[in-house]
Amino acid sequence: MVVYAGGYHGEFFIGNIVTNSDIFHYYYFECRSEELNAYRFEAIHLEDPSCQDIHLDRINEPLIAEEQTEDDVDYYSVWHGKPIITRTHDHRRVGTFPCIRLFTADPMYHRRAILLRCIKTLDKTYSNINGVPDKSYKGGFQKWATTFKHTTNNRLDVDIKEWLHNENLEKLEDFLEIKYTQAMKDAVTQYYERDEILINRYFPNWKDQTEDHLIKEMERIDKEFQFLG
Repeated sequence: MVVYAGGYHGEFFIGNIVTNSDIFHYYYFECRSEELNAYRFEAIHLEDPSCQDIHLDRINEPLIAEEQTEDDVDYYSVWHGKPIITRTHDHRRVGTFPCIRLFTADPMYHRRAILLRCIKTLDKTYSNINGVPDKSYKGGFQKWATTFKHTTNNRLDVDIKEWLHNENLEKLEDFLEIKYTQAMKDAVTQYYERDEILINRYFPNWKDQTEDHLIKEMERIDKEFQFLG
């Protein structure tokens, strides 16, 4: 289970791993918007009608991360004969799976993540029901919850600042029993560089602005640049 807040690059983080190894099962990983450098990852495809938790009318559809239970992940990992990496935004979700938490100790990278979340959810046809904006920026730049109710100590914290610059990957490689290839590292670097272009386009001089100013800018940008398909 990968636990992360919006803007903390979770879908690209997982997708880059599963598509560059033959270890994990996944349904798809794709770029949903090149203009926004935004990706979509889903781990499970509803395939087996004998599974009691699956409705027959939903066969051949993805089981989105927000609806997945640990039983679902266990079932399909056995079905496909490979472990599955799934994801959640719920930092207080009860769980027993090994857990990777994406975080950052650097306030500037936290700010960067919040601003990128605003940019990457401009596609309202993807991020909101019926294209209707539903996002509020009243929460501003508060820190995300870091407490867990996991019943296992098998947990790894990964600082996105380090990961985005391919630093300190050894602990991640050991945890997942993978090797970050040069192609994987290059993909992360290119992803980071595309995000740099985006954030400087929508939020010029964002490092020098007050949080109140940036919250107003997020509200303006969300209204002015939303893509309605």
